[in-house]
This record gives sequence, C-alpha cells and structure tokens, in this order.
Amino acid sequence: MSIHHLGIVVNDIDESREFYLAALKPLGYKIFVKLFDGKVLGLGPFTGPVFWLSARNVPSPDEVKELRTPTGPIHLAFGVSNRKKVREFYDAAIAAGGKCNGPPGPRPEYFITNYSAFVLDPEGRNIEAICLRPAFWAEPWGVLGWSAVSLVGGVGGGLIGKYMGWL
Repeated sequence: MSIHHLGIVVNDIDESREFYLAALKPLGYKIFVKLFDGKVLGLGPFTGPVFWLSARNVPSPDEVKELRTPTGPIHLAFGVSNRKKVREFYDAAIAAGGKCNGPPGPRPEYFITNYSAFVLDPEGRNIEAICLRPAFWAEPWGVLGWSAVSLVGGVGGGLIGKYMGWL
C-alpha cells in the first residue's frame, strides 16, 4: 500500500499557501479543495489533493478545542518525472522565499540515480524534489538524444572497425 495523502499543520496559512503554490507549481500542483474559509487547503497534481495544509486554529475532527500543534521539523519528498522538474522546483521554491538546503544535483550516496534538491520552507521544514530515473531517461533530450549519440557512436565505431580491418 502507498500513502494516500499527507497533511501538515502550519503557523501561517497565508505564507505557507503562497510558498507551496509557487514551489510546487512546476510539479503541476494547485489547490483542489478549500475548507474552513481557506484555513485547510488540499493541493495536488491533476489527480487531486494529496498534500494538505491546515492552519492551527481549525477545529480537529474529534472536536478537541485546543489549537493544533504545528508540524515540526519534517522531511517531505515530492517525486518528479525528470531532472528538469527538480531544477524548476528548486528555482521556484527559492524565489518564493525558501532557503537552500541542497542545490539540485546527483546524490549517489542515497541511491545511484538519485537527483534531488532540498529547500527549507518558511517554517523550517525540509522539502525535496527527487527524480530516481537514470540521466539518459531523466533529461529533456532523453531517449531521442541518446539515440542520436548512439547512432553517431555506432557509425563512427563501424568506420574505425572497417578501417582497422576488424569488420
């Protein structure tokens, strides 16, 4: 089973809404659901809300009257389909006021094909965009680019092989 959705409680819903809308826009996220006068927001890509933001002063489902405790230090990783999306996420998050916690780049210490970027949100949470596809699939020029490189390499190798008498 996979995780269906995730929610965090924030101190400042307005600041968090603006940050996450900007940072996650390159990943296709938008607001799908607004509850309690915009104090609870469901964000997600085209599939619907998978990431929820909630203000502290929203009543909890069990009707406890105390304010909710903001979600503290947490690491949230958003999977993306290519490395360009990782870079776009990083640029958008920094422009929206996030703080660099690791620029876009390969991180083979985590996994051999890991390409990710880390940004701290306005309340200090570690937000990541991660692509686990190999570089030749995960860059915009992808298969067609590598096919062209392979073709040129193959033709060049064939010519050299013929010249050397190997073929």
